Amino acid sequence: MKSIFTGSFSQVEETISDNFMKASIKTVNDFKFYKLFILILFFSGASYVFYGVSFYLTNNIDDFAIPLDSNNEFIPVFSSIWYIHIQSFLFFIAGLAAFIYKKRNHVKGFFLLNIFLSLGWLLFLLFTFKLTQLMVNSYILRILYTVLLICSFIFVFYQSYQNAKKMVYGTKKKRLAFVEWLSTNRKNVTSVLFGVGALFLLTKVISPEVADLETRIMGSLIDFAPLFVCLIISTFLYLNSVVIRAYYLYKYSEKFRKKFGIIEADWYGEKYKG
Repeated sequence: MKSIFTGSFSQVEETISDNFMKASIKTVNDFKFYKLFILILFFSGASYVFYGVSFYLTNNIDDFAIPLDSNNEFIPVFSSIWYIHIQSFLFFIAGLAAFIYKKRNHVKGFFLLNIFLSLGWLLFLLFTFKLTQLMVNSYILRILYTVLLICSFIFVFYQSYQNAKKMVYGTKKKRLAFVEWLSTNRKNVTSVLFGVGALFLLTKVISPEVADLETRIMGSLIDFAPLFVCLIISTFLYLNSVVIRAYYLYKYSEKFRKKFGIIEADWYGEKYKG
């Protein structure tokens, strides 16, 4: 089995596009303290909120109007608060790495940011799966969803390995045009998504009928919640490709700097010491 981490510069040179290089440097260079605060607040906050919901469900499982299984085998899974502490710590380290290296080594900061974000995201999705499984009353459905999750992980990480192998040793060097566009316009896309979300929340506040309809829809879809988590696992196809590219951008940092013609201060940061 070929290692995807031993490619030479000539083999991976074409995998790093101009857009990817610029986005990598800009991400870390623009990582201000408020972004560190927002990252920690959002991801760590969400982690503890989900833990609180899980704790409430497991301790009041017989009191809900919707029938839940008090013998649910997922009740003890990830029940320790230390799981959430570790998960939140990974998000904290991700943001801290980007903040620390914003003026010392942009490409190293970007690589570490993506490594720890991916690990934190993995733990977050696993816990989210546990939380959604608590809401599934059918034992058979829970087993099916668990098998589906395992198959999803196997497929995603096997496919990620195959994609990385083709990227390093094969002919699949460049990212899809859509991915390049999304990378270039990620701020605009994020703004649109936040705008749609805000508009949806506004309609709920203005119109109680919409909120009631949402409640009925969510109630009917609750048994399918773990399925959405299994689908979200596919995000690792993208995340893993970013990590591999960030790894090679960092591994051959100086060679890529010379290739793109970027001065050291812009490439590494003002406080880079070599």
